[in-house]
Amino acid sequence: MDDLEFRRRILSDPKQKDEEILQALARNDANSKFVDDVLDLDLKIKQAMNVDVPEDLADKILFSQTSTALDDENIIRPDFARKVMALAASIAFTAGLLIGQVNWGNVIVSPAQASLAETAIKHVVHEEPFIRHLDESVPNSQINAKMSPFHHQFTDRFPYHVYYLNHCGFGESNALHMVFQGKHGKVTLFVTGIASEKAEDFSQDGMTGVVKPVGKASMVLVGENGEDIEAIADELAPLIQPIS
Repeated sequence: MDDLEFRRRILSDPKQKDEEILQALARNDANSKFVDDVLDLDLKIKQAMNVDVPEDLADKILFSQTSTALDDENIIRPDFARKVMALAASIAFTAGLLIGQVNWGNVIVSPAQASLAETAIKHVVHEEPFIRHLDESVPNSQINAKMSPFHHQFTDRFPYHVYYLNHCGFGESNALHMVFQGKHGKVTLFVTGIASEKAEDFSQDGMTGVVKPVGKASMVLVGENGEDIEAIADELAPLIQPIS
């Protein structure tokens, strides 16, 4: 797969991870940076479109309409309500263009599937065949570079050998995706901006895991049965701190 085809596929679906994409990422650091840039842009677009509506918006619309009718019944001017409708139409049009260019079907997860534990398990099962034989021997300097979009960092050296490190789609958000060597086998770590209220253990499909709050973000660990995931989580969680 050449660079042009790689970029076309990433722009079409920035969160896909088939075997050709993973190979392209492994052999070229520029490809990894391109994926990071596209995912960051995707996140910024979502944040830009997530605008809170003022609580008194309805009152302002009604007041504007009433004032216009009373003050000047014969002159037609673009009042506040029309401006709001025009802005909404512009946003809807822009959103339509974006949706037409991106395959959102592989990005959005329904609320019934949205728990962090379920999302993590599905990720591990789906990507295990593609990263099974990878060993990128990731240095510590790259770990915090990948953590920066989530406004957190490791305050000390990561204490395990890291086989794989990248960003990935994680439910309705993005996440840091890391695979490292645990005590008895490989462990997968996700750090996502999705907040969690409390620590939660889970077990499914021969795997055990834990969801642990880290500030306003969450750390999710998944390992094979027999791995002491709780101990690893207790070791790593204090090392993850917000970027000051």
